[in-house]
Amino acid sequence: MATNNIKIKFTGCITYPNITDANFDKDCNGNVVITCRKGFKMVQGLECVEEEWKYQNPICKRTECRYKFTNVTGLRPYSYKRSLVSDSAECDENCANDTRCSTSAMTGGTLCGSYDTPIIFVSFDGNEDRCIEKCNEMSECKTIGTEMDFFCVLFNVTLDKIPNNLKRPYRTTFTVAQKICE
Repeated sequence: MATNNIKIKFTGCITYPNITDANFDKDCNGNVVITCRKGFKMVQGLECVEEEWKYQNPICKRTECRYKFTNVTGLRPYSYKRSLVSDSAECDENCANDTRCSTSAMTGGTLCGSYDTPIIFVSFDGNEDRCIEKCNEMSECKTIGTEMDFFCVLFNVTLDKIPNNLKRPYRTTFTVAQKICE
């Protein structure tokens, strides 16, 4: 269970619970409001103890990630199959019906490219900020590759696990970075 904050009815406790990376305040009704600091999200789990559900203590878990950039290589998405389709919905449907396909992307208006793992997302928009934003939305994303104004490709593995056939010699137009979340 995840939330931004939690309210606890103040019952005269002298100390607050031990939750790191959190701020403690009281509201007008006497409730203690625990809010995670910026870059953290409150997580509280359930566990079954003696056939009853018990809440675990909440924790503030880091949600922001940083990126380690490299100038050693470039990454390029290569589709294993291309097909003519009428729109992106048909492209997505073709991928959903293909057990090898992990993601698909439209190129040239009616051409659908199908990609397999470790590629998990392809966009023919090479904007680095939008590519990083998309990677942050996907917890399985571990590595990004962009080529300026041409493509964004996301991988579910670290750079050392990406197959060599997807790696290219470095050029100044390439951006490659590994997502590091702590």
